[in-house]
Amino acid sequence: MQFSYKVADAKGHIETGREEAATREELVAALKARGKIPLEIKGESQLSAQFKSYRFSAKERLYFTQQLSSLLNSGISLEKSLAIIHRLLTRGEFREVLRQIYQLILEGHSFSNALERYPRHFPGVYVNLVRAGESGGILSQVMTRLADYEAEQVNLKNFIISSLVYPMILAGATFFVLLLYVGVVIPKFQTIFAEMDSQLPLITRIVMIVGGFFQYGWWVLPLLFVAGMIFFKQWTGTPEGRLRWDRFKLHIPYVGEILLKIAIARASMTLSMLCTSGVPLLSGLAMAAEVSGNQAVGLGLEAAMAGVRQGGSLVKSLAEQKIFPVLALEMIGVGEESGNLGEMLAQVGKTYEAEVKQSLGLFLSVFEPILILFMVTVIGILAAAILLPIVNLNSQMGI
Repeated sequence: MQFSYKVADAKGHIETGREEAATREELVAALKARGKIPLEIKGESQLSAQFKSYRFSAKERLYFTQQLSSLLNSGISLEKSLAIIHRLLTRGEFREVLRQIYQLILEGHSFSNALERYPRHFPGVYVNLVRAGESGGILSQVMTRLADYEAEQVNLKNFIISSLVYPMILAGATFFVLLLYVGVVIPKFQTIFAEMDSQLPLITRIVMIVGGFFQYGWWVLPLLFVAGMIFFKQWTGTPEGRLRWDRFKLHIPYVGEILLKIAIARASMTLSMLCTSGVPLLSGLAMAAEVSGNQAVGLGLEAAMAGVRQGGSLVKSLAEQKIFPVLALEMIGVGEESGNLGEMLAQVGKTYEAEVKQSLGLFLSVFEPILILFMVTVIGILAAAILLPIVNLNSQMGI
């Protein structure tokens, strides 16, 4: 839970900040252990904490990592580097978190322990890599690898989002046109069609029924949407529901293949970075499972840990789970045999990242024309629903 607090030090200076803790009592004990006198502690709501953590974006973490890497590689100490980055920031949640981290380091805490207090800002992979860099005396090199890793993750995410922007805009425009046509245009013709003696065509009657629903019962749709979103959020919030949903996504034709490649690229790049930074393979597999983004893939990686723990090879343990494709398994096997597992895992990540971009580009090149064709077809049906009764009336009148 996130808490905001106000404390005083031995000299009477007042400090404020935010920190995560399981309970209020745990936070009080932690503050007292650091020589602080708690004056006020308030628990923040989960919604507020989520909103504030949302403002701390991956781009901000990437900026921090890149700046810290550059400063450390220039020979500047960690404390001074953090102070410089803090001065470069003007406002926001990121600046406040960085100030608290800097204060913890001045109090004698290690950099990894300070980062560990903010799990929503710095994930476990990040913290464990920093800890490995501290223990091995290679923090600057680890921060460089972290900066490259964070940049790859941000670039992949940005590519996916930017690729989906146009189809989403097109789909939104199509839905808006349909609502405008059915809810505004169609009702204006209802009075005209009602005065006709001849029976209306089936397509016109169906469109009129739909138009009447949108005109008088439109409020049902938002309620159904909100109820569906709440149910879906609660269902996927359970371990069983999340696992079933992630497995279902992997079985969607073509889309599931892209999602699997994204998960493999994330897990491979993460495991590569961890292995080359001195993190044990078992710990690396556990953390790679967390960042894969898919519960089914994550469970496969966790199950592979059992085989590795019993002395089996990584490639054999992964092959038994039947999740990783043959190409990835072959590359991992070559890496294990040659003793270059970290480098080969990085190559696996780059290979599947490139395949994600290629597959997504091909998918969108087919999806966009289909969406346009669907929009034209639906609008054509709506136009026919209005024109057919008029044409029939003109034919009856001999015009």
